[in-house]
Amino acid sequence: MGLFSKKPPCPICGGKIPLILPSKIEGEYICNNCYNKIDMDADKESNLTMQGFREYLAFYDQNQILKGQFVVSERIDFGLWDTKIIFDYQNKLFCMSKNPDKTVFEGRQLKSFTIREDSTPLFEGSAAGIRRYTSTVTERAMAMAPQIAQIAASKRMARTLDRLDDGKVNNSTPVQYFDIPEPFQAFHVELHFDHSYWTVLKCDMDGPRFNNTLPDVNNYLRSYQQSIEEIEKLVAALRMVAFPDAAEQSIGPGMVGMGVLQTNMAPPADAIEEIKKYKALMEDGVISQQEFEAKKKQLLGI
Repeated sequence: MGLFSKKPPCPICGGKIPLILPSKIEGEYICNNCYNKIDMDADKESNLTMQGFREYLAFYDQNQILKGQFVVSERIDFGLWDTKIIFDYQNKLFCMSKNPDKTVFEGRQLKSFTIREDSTPLFEGSAAGIRRYTSTVTERAMAMAPQIAQIAASKRMARTLDRLDDGKVNNSTPVQYFDIPEPFQAFHVELHFDHSYWTVLKCDMDGPRFNNTLPDVNNYLRSYQQSIEEIEKLVAALRMVAFPDAAEQSIGPGMVGMGVLQTNMAPPADAIEEIKKYKALMEDGVISQQEFEAKKKQLLGI
């Protein structure tokens, strides 16, 4: 039978099989209308049998009921490719799409979630509680300020030397470009499920970047703060639909991975210095007073 030979009808719905690159399950051709309903873990999809596909379609029909009930309470933008996560707080539902056109999850199906800055935990959540880990990104970015100031001075000197001959900008003097890795590269989110067709869902969001020609720590930290606000919205939404009774607890610096909670403990010895740094950021307009007060309480463990 040739590549473009007429195919038998879809064994599921009797629909027409496309002539070009038709989909198959266990060697049987499936029409696009049926096959495009699949939304599951990649490994489960790759091992799907015809019987399993028919069982999935029964689940799909049931999930359509949840899609019909879905009322968007919160919409979160996440990631380079404009990933959307929508939440229905009243019915405790969520969906990894801008509309409820993919699998709609019930909050009770979420077992846990983790959010990391590269490999460093930032949030962990489950019915046992929401853990917020202290990030060192702000401190590491501020530590880069002398290097950035040196590069800015080099650029000013290059512009001055460039004008010495005729007073015009000729771009004849070599300019030093900023090529230092940022404190971290990306936020990584993992959602772990107790679900027939999903075990884990992952999505990433790039961290802020320095402008290579005109790097500025304050601009970087403003972008970072905007990202953190979106992350906190996501955590609050997941908590609302999945773990409404979970308490939030803070994990202090140097305690990552130890499982030791900072509640009812004295604040770290360098808390005052950290508070001074965040106060300076507030005075520079990088963070708001409300954000400063929240960070101060976190560092003091209150």
